Amino acid sequence: MKNLFYEVNSLDKRCYEEFFLSEDILMEHAALSLANEVKKLTCKKTKVLFICGSGNNGADGIAAARMLVSEVDVSILLPLGVKSEMAKLQLQRAQSLHVKITKELEVAEIYVDCLFGSGFKKEMSEEICNLLDALNKREGRKIACDIPSGICIDGTIKKSAFKADTTITMGALKEALYSDNAKDYIGEIKVANLGISRDNYEIKSDTVVLEESDMKLPFRDKKATHKGSYGHVCVVGGEKEGASTLSCIAAFNFGAGLVSMVCEDQRELPPYLMRNVSLPENTSVVVAGMGLGKCNNAKLYDLLLSHPKPLVIDADLFYEEIIVDIVKKESVVLTPHPKEFCSMLKILGIAEVSTHEVQEHRLLWVKAFSERFSHVTLLLKGANTIITQNQKIYINPLGTQKLAKGGSGDVLAGMIGSLLAQGYTTLDATVSASLAHALAAKKLKSADYALNPLDICEGIKWL
Repeated sequence: MKNLFYEVNSLDKRCYEEFFLSEDILMEHAALSLANEVKKLTCKKTKVLFICGSGNNGADGIAAARMLVSEVDVSILLPLGVKSEMAKLQLQRAQSLHVKITKELEVAEIYVDCLFGSGFKKEMSEEICNLLDALNKREGRKIACDIPSGICIDGTIKKSAFKADTTITMGALKEALYSDNAKDYIGEIKVANLGISRDNYEIKSDTVVLEESDMKLPFRDKKATHKGSYGHVCVVGGEKEGASTLSCIAAFNFGAGLVSMVCEDQRELPPYLMRNVSLPENTSVVVAGMGLGKCNNAKLYDLLLSHPKPLVIDADLFYEEIIVDIVKKESVVLTPHPKEFCSMLKILGIAEVSTHEVQEHRLLWVKAFSERFSHVTLLLKGANTIITQNQKIYINPLGTQKLAKGGSGDVLAGMIGSLLAQGYTTLDATVSASLAHALAAKKLKSADYALNPLDICEGIKWL
């Protein structure tokens, strides 16, 4: 896991006050990281254009351009002039070495965006929007300094944004880089060292980004075991039987010893799955909501609330009043997509917001939910999956557009249920299942439009 921060000005200030590192020292290291990234992609004849703003993000770019003089064909474009004291100083240094200052958007092989930093909040002028649109249309490698210009501090994009192949972010990772809005703009993220290790630069954060190494797979390290050692997942069947069947298959493939579908009607199931009319006595966890449709309320209450077993809740149940009682239970995992999340927020009396509002401020609304129901583990689906419990946020950035298919979420619910049945906590089960789900899809060797939910069920066997 890596720490994420809403802003890093306070971390910079800590460097000045506690470690006696000046603003100039931090900036020189930031510029060096930027220059080194450019050098990896260049030879002496390579044309590099730095597009620099008037503040300290622009100053980083001006300093990096100065470091590249004589090594590449480098120019600086200053569409907003220079205003900050550091930008003025860095421009003076660059001019003393005869770095070319251009007034036009020159053709280059590498474009380095240093217009605005991670603290950007303002509206952009039409001129700057046009500049960013023009840059995005240019061929050539594109690098962003700190964060692609046009992405605000809260991760929203108001008009235009620079589309980077690589983002060199300064000192620490920023939350804005992991908003769904930013996903298509950030490219590969690298963190620049500012003259101090990240362990010393950073402080504790309640928001983290997950890595593949955070996934704990349910490998069986004991030999003297039987099927009952790995739990019994019970999936509530509904009107759309395919959804609950997918959950069952996923739960079985991810290690559960027994998997049953609880339904009153006869259904064709794979031979390794069982069917029950009611919950068996040895039930370990109940997974419900996928393809549920309309269901008898008395029956639902019996299946979900008449026992202390953990619950994994998905899909249709986020539109039902029963969610008010479900969130009171001790061990609950909720896995809504944004529209379902909006419905649940309304039913629970937290807020009445649109799907667009949730998508624009995903972290805000996830935090609002966790403040009210801190014991509940919530997974909000999206380009970057967000998980929360006890007001700590975990972001899984490993998802892929391959997963934008019906049935993907049903598989995920079954996987979470499987880990719960095998003894994982609600948080650990959700984190590991989310990572495994994303990686199984990512490693699938097929066209990105061709994923089938059963491919994920198969892929989790080979992680």
